[in-house]
Amino acid sequence: MKHIIKKIATWSIVFFTISAIILFVIDVFIMPAVVNSKEVTVPNLVGIQKDEAGKILKDINLQVIYEGPRYNEKFPIDHVIFQKPEAGSVVKENRRVYLFISGGNPLTKMPDLINRSLRDAKITVENMGFVVDQVTEVKSEEPANTVIEQYPEEGTKLQRGAKVSLTISTGPNIGMVRVPDLYGLSLKEARKVLQQNSLVIGNINYEESKNLLPNTVITQYPSKNNLVQTGESIDLFITKNEK
Repeated sequence: MKHIIKKIATWSIVFFTISAIILFVIDVFIMPAVVNSKEVTVPNLVGIQKDEAGKILKDINLQVIYEGPRYNEKFPIDHVIFQKPEAGSVVKENRRVYLFISGGNPLTKMPDLINRSLRDAKITVENMGFVVDQVTEVKSEEPANTVIEQYPEEGTKLQRGAKVSLTISTGPNIGMVRVPDLYGLSLKEARKVLQQNSLVIGNINYEESKNLLPNTVITQYPSKNNLVQTGESIDLFITKNEK
């Protein structure tokens, strides 16, 4: 028991001796150095290029710590967008100053605008931060005001504010009509649909079918969605009447 008490006493003395030495060093050497350190005023570095800002801080004995990059469209890439401590703060020499660096304008992928209406395409482009700079109109088989070409192409990475060019259809030439889908219609129904689209029945060809009723359209030429002149004839292949 006496041995244990003696050991505890010894370690207590060692602990207090070391603590006293540490306090002495702090009081005599470290604290005076801190207290007597020269004070400097932190300059305004916002908007300055990263390397130049770092040099300014080092010249006045301040340490620079870079943070980021952070995307910011208001500041060019590698420029300071924020600092801590703020400009005008009075600090001791060797104090750390944190500089938050711009990563520039973020890149966004160009969406697919083909086959969209011009209005829809414009809304999409503007919501993504782009600008529709030019709209070219051409005649095509596509419905009027439909986007048929775009530049830049889908998937291209662009910065906000990038200009986009669109080519839209003004529709087919006057006197053109798109062939309707006649499959599954009776001969009478097909004739009526063609008349409504200013087209007429051409040659009628008969084919046998076990699955469809007689006089049902199974094939047509030209096929559906083709553009033809108004008044043009459409050849039909229909099921044979067994009688």
